[in-house]
Amino acid sequence: MNDLSLYLPELRGAFSGRKFFAKGDLRSFYQKRSPALSESAFRRILYALERRDQIIPVEAGVYRFSNGHTTPHVLKKFVPSFSAELHQIAHAVKTEFPYADYLIWETRLIHEFMLHQPGQSQFVLETDKEVSESVFNFLNGRFVNRVFLRPDWLTFERYILTRPDSILITPLFTQSPRQKVEDVPTPKLEKILVDVFANEEIFYIFHGEELAHIFEAVFERYQVSQKAIFRYAQRRKMDQKIRQFIQKKTKIQLIQLKEADE
Repeated sequence: MNDLSLYLPELRGAFSGRKFFAKGDLRSFYQKRSPALSESAFRRILYALERRDQIIPVEAGVYRFSNGHTTPHVLKKFVPSFSAELHQIAHAVKTEFPYADYLIWETRLIHEFMLHQPGQSQFVLETDKEVSESVFNFLNGRFVNRVFLRPDWLTFERYILTRPDSILITPLFTQSPRQKVEDVPTPKLEKILVDVFANEEIFYIFHGEELAHIFEAVFERYQVSQKAIFRYAQRRKMDQKIRQFIQKKTKIQLIQLKEADE
C-alpha cells in the first residue's frame, strides 16, 4: 500500500484539532474516499498506519497521531506479583467460601507510584455484603486482631496504622474491572485507582499530592483504559469528581467520550 492510498496529508488535516480519535472515525474517513472499502482492507490500512508510525493505539479502538520521528513509548500491561501471605488468605477464603465472589489485593502494589514510601501495607479483601460478616469471623479466627470489617477513618488511625499487614474487608461493587493472576481474583489497575480516589477514609495516605503523582505515574508506565476507569467510577457515582481531579490536578490527557465512541 503506497502513501497516496493512505491519504496521509488529508488524514492529518482532518483530525488536526483532535488529540484522540476513534477507529470508527478512521473508518468513516477512508470510506468517504473508497465507498466500497471492505473491513479487511480497512484493517490493512490500520496496520499500515501503525507500522509506519503514523498513529499509535491509546486503548481499544482509540488512537492518536505519532510525531513520526521518535520510537513510541510502549506501555506495559500491569501484572501484579503477590506475597505468600496474600496467596494464603485467598486460598483460605476460596476453600471456606467456594461460591463467594471476592477480589483481593495488597496496597504495596501502589508504592512504586509514590514519592514517599509508606512503612506498611494492608491486604484489601472485597466481598459481597451477604458474606462479609461470615468472612470476617472466619479470617479473624485465623489472623487474630488483624482483620477489620468495613473500617472507617477512626478505626484506621487507632488500630490499623499500628498493625502492618492488616486485612481490610470492604464491599465489592458489581461489574468491577477484574482479572485473575496466579489463580487469584484481583482488581485491575483501573479499579484500584478509582477505589483509592473514592475511599479517602482508608486510603488517605495515598491522597494529597501523592494521589496526583500516583495517577500520573500509572498512566506514564502502564496500559490504562480510560473507558474502564470512568465506567467503573460511574457505578461508584464518582465519575465527575475523578474527571475534574484528573483535569485540574494532573497532566494526564483525557480522551473525550465522543472521540472514544466506536
